[in-house]
Amino acid sequence: MLNWNAMTEAQILLFALILLRMMAFIVSSAFFGSNLVHTPVKILLSITMSVLLFPVVKIGNVDYLTISNEIIGLAVRELIVGLSLGFLTRLFFFVVSMVGDLTAMSVGLGAGQMFNPLLGTQGNAMESFYSTLGTLVFLAINGHHILIRAIAESYTLVPVSSLSLNVGPFAEMAMFGQTAMILTIKMCAPVLATILLVNLAMGILGRAVPQINVLVTSMPVTIMLGMTVVFICLPLMVMEMNGLVEITASNLFQVMKHL
Repeated sequence: MLNWNAMTEAQILLFALILLRMMAFIVSSAFFGSNLVHTPVKILLSITMSVLLFPVVKIGNVDYLTISNEIIGLAVRELIVGLSLGFLTRLFFFVVSMVGDLTAMSVGLGAGQMFNPLLGTQGNAMESFYSTLGTLVFLAINGHHILIRAIAESYTLVPVSSLSLNVGPFAEMAMFGQTAMILTIKMCAPVLATILLVNLAMGILGRAVPQINVLVTSMPVTIMLGMTVVFICLPLMVMEMNGLVEITASNLFQVMKHL
């Protein structure tokens, strides 16, 4: 068992490296990095996780003396790894947020802006609704446990104090934006298709009966049908969110294995 009272200088530096990665991950992660989680809670969680993982952390291909000599470079490396892994965990909530944006714009509710506490930005009502639903689904399937397990396994897959860092996975991270957009369109497809059909129908109606003010009449019809499709497709949306969490986790572990 590790004697915390007799730690050497190199062991203290090693603990600092572990804490740097943990703090960078907590601050940038999807769930723990939310503005709803206060800063003291984030700091306490980072320190607690670092203390628990320190005795079992896998050391890289350098010794304690090298840690002391290369502390600045190793610290920058740990920050990059922690921020990158934390950013990847946000793929789920980025997709959910884009689904809300596209749905609101297609239905006609994009003008109603309100504060989104999950992302800390201004968003429309549909974005806040989908973000809240996504958070509930994320917690229901123990997504926060996946995040903790991911950062714990990262110390095994990406050893601390290793002087090398493979930058290849960072190029693959850029392709995750394409994946996010494809998933967003798939999840918005029922609403987009419905609104397209409604607009076509209202356009034909406007040509057939010019006396009808299509611009004014189409707005309540579009909102009513769009919201109806949204609530009908909620079970399918929850299923897609479950699959999205799995995709996010698989991408996260895939990047860790190649760093």
